[in-house]
Amino acid sequence: MSVHTSDTGHAALKETLHRRKYRSDEHKHPVNVVHHDEATLGERLADKISAGIGSWPFLIVQTVAVGVWMIGNAILFFNFDPKPFILLNLLFSIQAAYTGPVLLLAGNRQSQKDRLTLEHAAHEADKADDQNVQILKAILKDTDLTEKNTELTLQILKHLQAQLTGHLEADAIAGIRPSAAQEPTGRT
Repeated sequence: MSVHTSDTGHAALKETLHRRKYRSDEHKHPVNVVHHDEATLGERLADKISAGIGSWPFLIVQTVAVGVWMIGNAILFFNFDPKPFILLNLLFSIQAAYTGPVLLLAGNRQSQKDRLTLEHAAHEADKADDQNVQILKAILKDTDLTEKNTELTLQILKHLQAQLTGHLEADAIAGIRPSAAQEPTGRT
């Protein structure tokens, strides 16, 4: 099964990510798992060849081989490719003829991986946005409950203050003087 990144690409990526068990010893990111597991033999081969061609060991080995070829044919005992090195140019042309398409294949695979990565990142961002909205709704609900609780507490305090004032006025009319323990606070 190949994952295509068209309109159905996002759905295919989600489906593939949900049904796979990730191997912790290999690729950890889901996009890398999909990218590696869905690759054909030719695509995996192109990835390996392009990784080899773009490495320092390849460049060093090729430079040494070209140096030995040129020195061997110009000065030393090789004499099958005289000084304009036509055979060496032919070998470079053949190498370039195969290297170009292999690098293009690897570049296309990298583009596909980039698209999958962006789709995965967008999906994760959407999930984070949904979570943020849920958190904000919960905060709003808690804020509303806190406001209602505060309003109720203020009403209770006003009611208690009115009752206390009523009792104090009733006691003042009846001529009862409050004891020191019953006196309202505020006097020192």
